[in-house]
Amino acid sequence: MTDAHDTDIPLSRQGREALAEEAVLNAAMAFAGHVVQDASSRARNVSGDGGGPQIAEAMYRQFLLETATLCVRRLGDAYEEEAARATEAGRALDADTSRLLRDAATRAAATMTALEGLGDLSLDILDRILDPRV
Repeated sequence: MTDAHDTDIPLSRQGREALAEEAVLNAAMAFAGHVVQDASSRARNVSGDGGGPQIAEAMYRQFLLETATLCVRRLGDAYEEEAARATEAGRALDADTSRLLRDAATRAAATMTALEGLGDLSLDILDRILDPRV
């Protein structure tokens, strides 16, 4: 009996792509799980230091937001770099792929703008929790 991990089974291009996508998604989910666990743990530590549940929840959201911001920034950089490389001589990317890369870079930049705005709001909320007179 053989399974999908048996190297003797030839896979189609689509099959290899599907396995690669699955591996990337599994890695992303594992990373996200670690981020959420870490954010929750750090927030509990803040709460345990006398910060209270409101501060712990605000810190939890802030940890998640900072991680999302970092991930989207790196994603945007990766799309921009690949879009720039696509224009180099000798690259074999078609016009549609190049357009998609540029579109992805543009959307990542727009997402960064939204995340930065959300970050400002999040910090304002945290300031209000820490000092209601603000």
